[in-house]
Amino acid sequence: MTMHRTACLALLTLLLCLGGCSTTVFESLPTGSTTDCDPAWPGRWEPVGTADDPMKPRGVVEIAADCRSATTKGETKPVHLTLIDTGAGQYLQLHNDSGKPDCVGDGNAHCGAALLRYERDGDSMRLYDADHAWIAAAIKAKKIEGTSTRPDTKGLKTKEPTYNNFIAGDGKRIAKLLRQHPQLFVREPLMILRRVPAEDATAVDATPAPAQEP
Repeated sequence: MTMHRTACLALLTLLLCLGGCSTTVFESLPTGSTTDCDPAWPGRWEPVGTADDPMKPRGVVEIAADCRSATTKGETKPVHLTLIDTGAGQYLQLHNDSGKPDCVGDGNAHCGAALLRYERDGDSMRLYDADHAWIAAAIKAKKIEGTSTRPDTKGLKTKEPTYNNFIAGDGKRIAKLLRQHPQLFVREPLMILRRVPAEDATAVDATPAPAQEP
């Protein structure tokens, strides 16, 4: 995952570290309906833990009505999303601050879009990362057309192997792969976001700042 995207996603998830350094890039966005702003996204959200990775909420992030910025802890930063609904699933592309595509491989030879899968159920939203290890194995076994490399991670503390994957194909092919291989994305959510009710948001705003020591 690139530093630009990590920063953007970290803002959406209250500057929480996602931990992983692997990246999977799809050559094309899957065919389907796309939008830069789903009416369900704007508002205040708070991250909550999952059963496998309990996490204490660290405040609230507010996504602007046009989905172009997000505010947390009084700081507002630009956000550029593309939301894709293929009919069989919903996916999220977080664009780089530079506006350039994501690239992997020697000399950044293979470019495209990094995707997250998401599910929204009422006032909760689940974000799922690509299963980079499964994708690397599928590419090696020629189940999926693409390339996979293991970047040099000397000096970096990583709990799991790191992969840079590239999945080849036009929009129709990528959509077909997503339908045929749900294993492309992990089964457990990377993050769960819960909408903050208006009364709770008001209470958060009204909470006085802690007194400073003299």
